[in-house]
Amino acid sequence: MRIGLTLLVCMALLSGAVIAQEVPKGKIPAAHLDASMKELPWLVAAWDVEDAVPAFKSKESKILWVDTRPSSFFKQGTIRDAVLLVYNQAGSDYPAGEPVCTKESLEAAMAAAGADKVVFFCQGPKCHRSYNAAYVAVKDWGIDAAKVVWFRGGYPNLFKAVGKEPKLKRKAKRYLSDEGVSQL
Repeated sequence: MRIGLTLLVCMALLSGAVIAQEVPKGKIPAAHLDASMKELPWLVAAWDVEDAVPAFKSKESKILWVDTRPSSFFKQGTIRDAVLLVYNQAGSDYPAGEPVCTKESLEAAMAAAGADKVVFFCQGPKCHRSYNAAYVAVKDWGIDAAKVVWFRGGYPNLFKAVGKEPKLKRKAKRYLSDEGVSQL
């Protein structure tokens, strides 16, 4: 039995398959960073900026945007109406006073917002925080994968797109916090 399991794991690794798990900083699998991957192996949608922008206009569902970055980043600018729930990896220590993303804090934030979907974001495609939060929300906390999104593009890429595209820039307050808008 043990040999069979080892053989199966080796075959998966050799075939390029990715085993779903939390990752340390800078270790998100390359395949998951590719913009063509729109769904992660644990069935969570992966959005880039062009996928996220229509969600700001959608009336179909109420979305809770969760910024998983430390508060020092959040204070400099974030997504409009986002909540700060810092995440790193399971078992990580957090600075005192940081609102930490736990099952309970996430469920409370979703209830307070009347949200039926949560979008986790952080500092861009290679930032592990939102990736890990999306994974844990589904795999450990039991949240339906159809209600969870990893915004791979993250805040910095949304900020750049809003600053660069006149159509988005005219409606910057729809996408960015006041702090973000003031930096355009």
